[in-house]
Amino acid sequence: MPRSDDGTITAQPPADRLTLRSNKIRVEVVQGPDAGAVVELPGPEARVGSDPGCDLQLKDRKVSRLHLVLRIERDRIRVIDPGSRNGTTVDGVQVRDAYARPDSSIMIGSSALRLRMLSTIVELPLSTRDRFGGLLGSSVAMRRIFAVLERVAPTDTTLLIEGESGTGKELAARGVHEASTRAGGPFVVFDCSTASSSLLESELFGHKKGAFTGALEDRVGMFEEADGGTLFLDELGELPPDLQPKLLRVLESGEVRRVGSNKPRRVDIRVVAATNRSLPRAVELGAFREDLYYRLAVVPIRLPPLRERPEDIPLLVRHLEQQLASRIPAAAPLPEHVVNLFAEQSWPGNVRELRNAVARALALGAPEPAGSKPQSPSESGRLDVRIDEPLLVGRTRIAREYEKLYMELALKQTGGNVSQAAELAGIGRKFAYTLIHRFGLRGSVEGPSDPV
Repeated sequence: MPRSDDGTITAQPPADRLTLRSNKIRVEVVQGPDAGAVVELPGPEARVGSDPGCDLQLKDRKVSRLHLVLRIERDRIRVIDPGSRNGTTVDGVQVRDAYARPDSSIMIGSSALRLRMLSTIVELPLSTRDRFGGLLGSSVAMRRIFAVLERVAPTDTTLLIEGESGTGKELAARGVHEASTRAGGPFVVFDCSTASSSLLESELFGHKKGAFTGALEDRVGMFEEADGGTLFLDELGELPPDLQPKLLRVLESGEVRRVGSNKPRRVDIRVVAATNRSLPRAVELGAFREDLYYRLAVVPIRLPPLRERPEDIPLLVRHLEQQLASRIPAAAPLPEHVVNLFAEQSWPGNVRELRNAVARALALGAPEPAGSKPQSPSESGRLDVRIDEPLLVGRTRIAREYEKLYMELALKQTGGNVSQAAELAGIGRKFAYTLIHRFGLRGSVEGPSDPV
């Protein structure tokens, strides 16, 4: 069966159904309050922490609510610490993002874990579509999310959408609204980070005339505006602590009171919340109410950043190109080498940053491909600056030249040993192999690691 980019195996599905086949992860707790426990977690991703919502809940008080994310990538298990309180170590080395070997000892809090990938296979549904609302992607990661959104959209279930800035959280919320029975009602967006703390309550719940200085007339709040539809609470992690119990009360009772009024008003809404912060971490720090978190995170959905789904970038570039065509009518289609260049970048600003880069390339013209042997800065004695190409494209080109020269020197110094070259460069061996393949370099052949 074909193997996907994230290391899981995709089945040959019926025409009307697509599934993801993934290995299970065996976790053995060898030290700590749960010592002796052995669990099998379904891949390709599992959460470990003290929170009951985690796939593996530990009793260790030194373990954060969400302490660890385990992700299957090809034949290895990736260990990600999303920001725990006490950190994570792999074989005595503190890490934020690393790969575990079969014999690795992973310490979180006072608990030690050992991991192994099992041959046992689980099947997970995938969407047959490459878009949901305004979200676009044909990668396994996005099709898994589309499958979940397609199932929950027709219900009134509360959703919590997590993800970095620019990953499309509002597009996901709007898509859920448009695919729901509330599609004929309003879709109201409220950004919890934009209004001042003193005005937030009035913005959300409305106010009565004379309730405070400047309240010259009655005002309808966002909850009442969204009556019969969907209220999207963006940047929920920025909500001040004093407003959190009031929001919880509205969610539980379905009634809202305007500031300065004792009369409750019934509202019929669905709430979809979004955040780019770790709310479990905020709960641990006392900055966010635990009961409110559980009330909102009925179905948590994490939108992956572009660096975790680079195979979607060409599709996104062409889609953005079509969107921007009406604004830049004279622009020529971007050549393939530019699209490929975009696909090789990490895009910390995600789709929002990619959109700006596409617009810039269309407006200013795409750069010509570099020559077969570009002159490096060290060879010329100065940077090869080309005023006829956009700044960010030129910066990427020079960075590529630097990466190639650096890896050539690192491999030369280590006698072609990839592991030693990666250690010298301060990067992971997987990324070192990526650079070697990208630039056509030669390194000593090392056998694949054993399955974890």
